[in-house]
Amino acid sequence: MVRNAELAHTTAMPGVKQIVNLLDDSTAGRRHQIMWIDGVGGFLLCHQDDVMIGQATSVPTADLLIMGDLSRQAIAIRRTGSDYLLQPYQETRIEDVKTNRPQLLRHCQTIAVGTSVRLRFSKPSPLSSTARLDLVSHHRWKPAVDGVLLLADSCIFGPRSPSQVQCPHWQSELLLYKLNGQWCFRTASETLVDGRVAKSPFPLVPGMRASGVDFSFSIEVNS
Repeated sequence: MVRNAELAHTTAMPGVKQIVNLLDDSTAGRRHQIMWIDGVGGFLLCHQDDVMIGQATSVPTADLLIMGDLSRQAIAIRRTGSDYLLQPYQETRIEDVKTNRPQLLRHCQTIAVGTSVRLRFSKPSPLSSTARLDLVSHHRWKPAVDGVLLLADSCIFGPRSPSQVQCPHWQSELLLYKLNGQWCFRTASETLVDGRVAKSPFPLVPGMRASGVDFSFSIEVNS
């Protein structure tokens, strides 16, 4: 288990903010929003700029939980502007290079934590600062989802690259973005939200169900 002194350690890097003890503002044990996209999968929507990643335990001590052999607080990721900075708290390798200090993450890098947990970090769109985390080892997220979206300004769901979530059978894109402090969806096609016609943009509401000509999704709140 990581010691408090280690968690409180700060390391300066040019052009980025210092890492602080992210457990001070941790949302461990919070209720998560999950976007279930029919025919595509489930994605945890992570709204905060600082996240702690660690082992799934009966008493959570991290924001993002993995069912695997790693510390209860294994690594932290901070978003500052369009950049993402990783702070390791246990043995960590980025692209098979061991690191024990903060590192800027780049698109399509593989992060190995502990002896067996492997994650892929991706930030596919130059038009959006939202990044995605996927488990590429045999482990699972808790709750069980296909990936985690580290939401920034917007997130693209659509049939083509560079969408954060590719939906091959869709004809057009669905955009999730912030409008006056509220997360909203925008799409070019007519959309039903909870059985009623919704004018685009329409707000993200926990428990909602939305469908269009070629897509459907729901927002679940999972504790």
